[in-house]
Amino acid sequence: MNKEFKEFITYKVLEQKHSMTSLIDLDEDANQVGAIELKNVCAKLTKELSDRIDSTVGFLDIRKRKFIELALIQALDDAEEVIKNHLSDDEEWIDSQRTDKGKS
Repeated sequence: MNKEFKEFITYKVLEQKHSMTSLIDLDEDANQVGAIELKNVCAKLTKELSDRIDSTVGFLDIRKRKFIELALIQALDDAEEVIKNHLSDDEEWIDSQRTDKGKS
């Protein structure tokens, strides 16, 4: 398959995939605010890092909130995998991951 054609088809398939399964963007759909509990997470960033984020989301044409949310999910998944690999017998870690805490 021609490289440019393959890239174009890949682009269109991914565009379709992500348009159908995009995350809820609460900035655009204010009606959803009552349905999902939100917490504000603040972090002081260097100007360089903030500018880099702005540049990247601008180039990708996505909202900053969505980009940061996806990046945090990936970082947490990666961290949890490393923790599980190295602390699989650690009761404190195992207990902290229980989703049924307080339900008895």
